[in-house]
Amino acid sequence: MVTEAFTQVQRTTADKIRAFGLTSNLGPHIPVNMRQSQDPTSQDSDGGRGIVGLTDNRVPMDSRSYPWSAIGRLQSPIDSTTITICSGTLVAPDVVLTNAHCVINPETSEIKPNITFHPNMIDGRVADPSHIAHAVDLIYGTDFYNDNRAPHPQDWAFVKLDRPLGNTYGTLALTALSVSDLVHHHRDQIITAGYSGDFPSTAPGRTAGVHLGCNVLGEVEGSLIHDCDTYPGSSGGPMIAVINGEYRIVGLNSAERTERATNPTTGEVIASQGIVNYGVKIQPIIDFIRQYQR
Repeated sequence: MVTEAFTQVQRTTADKIRAFGLTSNLGPHIPVNMRQSQDPTSQDSDGGRGIVGLTDNRVPMDSRSYPWSAIGRLQSPIDSTTITICSGTLVAPDVVLTNAHCVINPETSEIKPNITFHPNMIDGRVADPSHIAHAVDLIYGTDFYNDNRAPHPQDWAFVKLDRPLGNTYGTLALTALSVSDLVHHHRDQIITAGYSGDFPSTAPGRTAGVHLGCNVLGEVEGSLIHDCDTYPGSSGGPMIAVINGEYRIVGLNSAERTERATNPTTGEVIASQGIVNYGVKIQPIIDFIRQYQR
């Protein structure tokens, strides 16, 4: 699909919200007979380097069970040999939630070309190659034209697909929790998942990494801060909490802050230590939908 296929300008926002089937209380969908599992792994695997701290707490997401099935990899070509990768989650039959910077180039404010979504990718493969979907339309919180800083509190986007993968892989619902609630009532309970460019170490970005039991630490300038292990490529991946027995998206992983250690004699970078990671809050996304929902 070429950039001209997108209709961000051609439709009113209310029309797009309706066409995407988005509502402020959209519920989850678990396909009939799909297995559910709290464990994202089906086997042991060695991981790569985590962003925060000295220990990598990620495990490979090699389960085909729900809710892991609803998470997938977004990608777009840079040239004939290079792609950008991000992560996203099915939230409606043919809609994926991700970061705006996964579909918009923050430097040029242009839509990225030929965006595809690969549901529940494991070891570089999807369960059925015919399920690789093309993006046909977008709704995004920002195009970065006036502000391309990171983290950006409106760094979210809905991607409309050319096929209803959520009917097969399931969907996750959004829940807007206060920062105080996330910090105090979900301590060591947050789950993040994404296709990090450093994980697994043997085939980076080909299987998602999941951090079970990390934390939202607070917020800064409208963005969440969290200590979940992650790395570029996992942008747009869900921050999940289990609420009343349901897996709910309570934030989006969006950016990281690292500090490089150098050799004082040569100036050579010898380590890159993660300080904190950033996330997008769900409340602004819900507010946006309510504003235009008919």
